Amino acid sequence: MANNVITGLTCSDILLIPDLKEAVVLAGAGGLHRYINRVNVMEVPDVIDWVRPGEFLITSGFPFRDQPDLISDMIPQLNQKGVSALGIKTKRFIDEVPARALELADQLDFPIFELPSSTSFSDVVRDIMERVLVQEARELSQLQSRFQKLSKQLLHGDGIEDFLRSLDGMLHNPIVLLDDMDHLFCSPQAEELKFHRQSPVWLQLRDEAGLGICFITLGERRIRAYVSAVNDKQMNQCLLILLEWNQELTMVDQLTIDRVGVLVGLEMINANARREVELKYVDQFLQDWISGRIVAGEDLKLRAEACGCPLPDLAMTAAVVGWLDMRPEVKQLQQAVKRIRTRPDLQHVKMTIIEGELAVTIADRGDILLSDTLQRLLTELSAVCAKDTFVFCIGDKVSRPDLVHFSYESAKKIYHIREICGFREPFIDYRKLGVFRLLYHLPELEEIRDYRDQYLIPLLDYDSKHNVSLLQTLTQYFKNSRNVKKTSAALFTHYNTVTYRIERACELLNLNSDDGDDMLELQLALKLHEMRPYEKQRNPQNRR
Repeated sequence: MANNVITGLTCSDILLIPDLKEAVVLAGAGGLHRYINRVNVMEVPDVIDWVRPGEFLITSGFPFRDQPDLISDMIPQLNQKGVSALGIKTKRFIDEVPARALELADQLDFPIFELPSSTSFSDVVRDIMERVLVQEARELSQLQSRFQKLSKQLLHGDGIEDFLRSLDGMLHNPIVLLDDMDHLFCSPQAEELKFHRQSPVWLQLRDEAGLGICFITLGERRIRAYVSAVNDKQMNQCLLILLEWNQELTMVDQLTIDRVGVLVGLEMINANARREVELKYVDQFLQDWISGRIVAGEDLKLRAEACGCPLPDLAMTAAVVGWLDMRPEVKQLQQAVKRIRTRPDLQHVKMTIIEGELAVTIADRGDILLSDTLQRLLTELSAVCAKDTFVFCIGDKVSRPDLVHFSYESAKKIYHIREICGFREPFIDYRKLGVFRLLYHLPELEEIRDYRDQYLIPLLDYDSKHNVSLLQTLTQYFKNSRNVKKTSAALFTHYNTVTYRIERACELLNLNSDDGDDMLELQLALKLHEMRPYEKQRNPQNRR
């Protein structure tokens, strides 16, 4: 593909200027590609404080007439300041440029030109600045032409994909747009690269404080990239990324990316507004479907297709997200829903907010395990909400989409049991609940409370009077499968102390620690206490 992009005036172009056709490159030929955007004349020794990046600095040698070695000291400083090249007239104030200065220039690829003694500085300044200004005018014209073309394209409503396609053709390099949901939009050349869309390299670009030129690694190739933030305050720093893949990035290319960021921002606002309206219809459908408010199977199918959310005829599992500590704000939950919906590898997952809680359905595709999908959801939610602050309460699998409300109801029951019992595992289903699954369904009867209290009250009274922890010790004892050693480690208490407390509790309750039935009764009472804690204000009469 031909490169028709106009480039700036370089150091090598100096030799094409008629007034400088007899100039000689003494050193630093490796830097002849450097661009020149201005000319400065040096006739004082303290010029370092006044030079600017991109300058071609010229001198008669007068500042060095008595100390030519000062040139050697100045070369690294000029290079650090971004000066493009140095031109020196010889034979008048200095005979030649010191060898040390030429050696440093070669090391730094900093061009040094020997100018003819007849050189007129005013002519040099005029000739170079004329070319620079003409070049800048051409670049501005090209930039304006590009901006007008892309503006018209967006006004015609062709969308962000066609916009990136046109930008791709103008710049002859791949372009990537990273939106606020970490979703990538790729130009045609970027699509051909087949890079991993979930690569952390894109997120790292957002996390880096500075934009502009940076280096990234795609596959086995390390390239330069130009990163520009889209001018859209409503977005979470959308990024336009121009990859230096086919040809070198020019200043006009970089300015183009910066200028069109305004257009991209407007298009993203419009796209988000349309998407918000569409998502409201999708959310209403998902809420009605999961809650079981759509009775007829034909109605379910019609509504699903009408809002662009078709349901596969597969087995499904519903889940509800439970919060361990502080519940996130609604905006965070909405952001989590958006993230899930933009993930191409989670299209078999439907997520919405029902009664302030995140509800999820997962279609059984067969090629993806439920555990793998849940792990991906865990990762995605962790990007919005702090990790280890939520769990998935997983309902029973159902055979058809129209039965998913049964799975949702079972997930809600698990959600309530988890809240009562304090389970903190990331994934909880009925199998993880153990005996709590049965205890949850016990009615709120006086007989059940009395059964619990006949074991709990003596322990609580004893703990209160003697300032010990019989109840806590027994709870840990059963959680550690009646292993005294593990219990003492969990309580940071001596082995003999734990043994004494267990014996004292059994003696107090008239139980035999070696009798399985006695221990089962005590453990059930403790589980009931976890489900429905004993209320101190009550004054039960039935004590054992």
